[in-house]
Amino acid sequence: MSEVSPPRRTQQERRAATVAKLVDATIAAIGEVGYQRTTVQEVCGRAGLSAGAMFRQFDTRLDLIVRTAEEVVRRQLDAYRAAMEHLGAQDNALDTALRFLRQAQQSNLTHALREIYLAARSDTELRDRIAPIAETYYSEMVATVERTGVLSGYPAEIREPLFFMMLYLFSGEAVVHPVYPRADLDTAVLRLAEDMMAVYAARRVQD
Repeated sequence: MSEVSPPRRTQQERRAATVAKLVDATIAAIGEVGYQRTTVQEVCGRAGLSAGAMFRQFDTRLDLIVRTAEEVVRRQLDAYRAAMEHLGAQDNALDTALRFLRQAQQSNLTHALREIYLAARSDTELRDRIAPIAETYYSEMVATVERTGVLSGYPAEIREPLFFMMLYLFSGEAVVHPVYPRADLDTAVLRLAEDMMAVYAARRVQD
């Protein structure tokens, strides 16, 4: 009995597979060796593709970086929404949300995005290209928090600043952690953040 050959992939499917390899390789490279060292050669070597194959999909390295930022944001938002959907079943929804936010800031995906942000400080074209991506990213994160109601005990006007305060806290922690790991300090910081939020919420109720 002759074997049945698998169906040939369409040109669109082949292109999508190539783009996925390049984006995955770019995420890994930026997260591991940094933005500046993520050259076309570095990416193509990791992806197992030639530079010519890359330039058939992307006109420039910048276009690949922007597409990578879009994919990082998509993956992060998918994970974020999935985690937030289950908050209602948790005994301490706020603690669960904060722990997830902290863990997300320490992931290789976020390290890659952070490297792109740092590069954008001195690269105007990169900054202009990724600014709309960042706006969508954070707007959707805040909207997701609102849908969960995890911060419903706080006034509407401070819920977004409160979210960003925690985001900035854990993002900075993720930068310092590789060179100054302190598990005991991590625990104390999370406890302090939760205590401060609880005290503020209680004070609002009393007022």
